[in-house]
Amino acid sequence: MELIMDEWDRKILYELEKDASISLRSLSTAVGRSKEFVSYRMRKLEEARVINGYTAIVDMSKLGYFTFRVYLKFQNAGEEDVEAMVRFLKEEENVWTIAKLLGKWDYAFFVGVRKISEFHDTWKGFLERFKKHISRNSISLYSPIYNYNKRFFMKEGKDVIERVIGIGEEEKVDNIDVRIIKEWGKDVRQPSTVISRKLGTSPKTVISRIKALRKKRIIVGCKVDIDQGKLGYQGYRVDLSLNSVERKGELHSFCKNHPNIYQINDSIGGADFEFEIIVRDLEELLGIMNGMTKAFGGMIRDFEYFSFLIFPKLTIVPD
Repeated sequence: MELIMDEWDRKILYELEKDASISLRSLSTAVGRSKEFVSYRMRKLEEARVINGYTAIVDMSKLGYFTFRVYLKFQNAGEEDVEAMVRFLKEEENVWTIAKLLGKWDYAFFVGVRKISEFHDTWKGFLERFKKHISRNSISLYSPIYNYNKRFFMKEGKDVIERVIGIGEEEKVDNIDVRIIKEWGKDVRQPSTVISRKLGTSPKTVISRIKALRKKRIIVGCKVDIDQGKLGYQGYRVDLSLNSVERKGELHSFCKNHPNIYQINDSIGGADFEFEIIVRDLEELLGIMNGMTKAFGGMIRDFEYFSFLIFPKLTIVPD
């Protein structure tokens, strides 16, 4: 059932999408209501499962990782076969995210590795067990990624916050940094005292380390995990085939500033241009694509789209 939000719910989500780690005091100031009111509304959104978490967006390339994206189309695969494949991928430590799709592909999963050979080993192990169920696949190197705060639920345009991952040099970190990323990154609204107890260090150390990780752009932002389906929306990925890349910068700017588009993926081995969008329905998506095609003349040759249904596994990389 679609949840009807009012102005205050929208304002709260908007501020959390800009920075999910914002303090309750700062959030209440930005929204213009008391801390008690804002806390109550957040709790109601959590109970309705509109908000499913508050997570960090981490540039894993700065920790020395490559990210590979694998699309899968199944054949001769029953429900038990699909469940077995998902269980296998969930148990693989270097598989960061798994997504069930609707359209051109059935599933996608994302693998983070320090060496290309590690991806080869994961992919080989998967195929050894499940090749008979795979009719086709597509593998891409997933970087860089331009992630933006979601604004689809706002009635008028708002600030655009850009979080870029997959650029820059590798940074030096130690075990405490890595543990903070893993523990704090999965719930950025946890108090520093909770994280410090888990790590056996002081709250002051936790706070200073997070500040340093932000400064190094290892933590590039913090987002609220929204179930857009509860709000009556559907997420799609759109792949564009281009006749020319001369106006690619203009196309990037167009997508960045569109309130429904929240991510641009500049993958190697994928489509010429990829973006992720949230809309009410397919009719709205096709309307937006019609406008985009007209705006860019003969640049866009064709486009394909498919939707995300569920994420059996979702970690600290963008969705």
